[in-house]
Amino acid sequence: MRIGLGHDIHRLVPGRPLVLGGVPIEADVGFDTHSDGDVLCHALVDALAGALADGDLGTHYPEDDPAADDARSLDFVIEFAEVVAAAGYRVESVDSFVVLGTIRLRPHLDRMKINIASALGLDPGRVSVKARSNDGIGPEGEGTAASASAVVLLREPAEPG
Repeated sequence: MRIGLGHDIHRLVPGRPLVLGGVPIEADVGFDTHSDGDVLCHALVDALAGALADGDLGTHYPEDDPAADDARSLDFVIEFAEVVAAAGYRVESVDSFVVLGTIRLRPHLDRMKINIASALGLDPGRVSVKARSNDGIGPEGEGTAASASAVVLLREPAEPG
């Protein structure tokens, strides 16, 4: 078994879309990044790469790669699930949380969970997505940034026979 931890944070700016866990969220602000900026998906790729001891999000999807411009970060998760499988592992479970204090995320958590489970080929019961407000503290609490953290557990499939 292997475990990986990922974390990401991005600044929020007016006029950009806000996407978390592959779910578009109605808001006046969005991520100031080259891709859709989905911090939850970015943290998840970091966790998967970390569990494999294979770099991080930037190793596999560098900011200066034109293919990453306006890319859908949930697609990064789908692609990296194939890297995990090719390395001989399967994802057992995911635990994650998003921190953003000025936008109610609870109504969107189930869709985020389903998107992540689908991207990884998991039963949704093996994926946890939680949200925190930070009680108005720090950039996430003030709504000038959003962050996410994720932990994944990988397992080598049992040998047949």
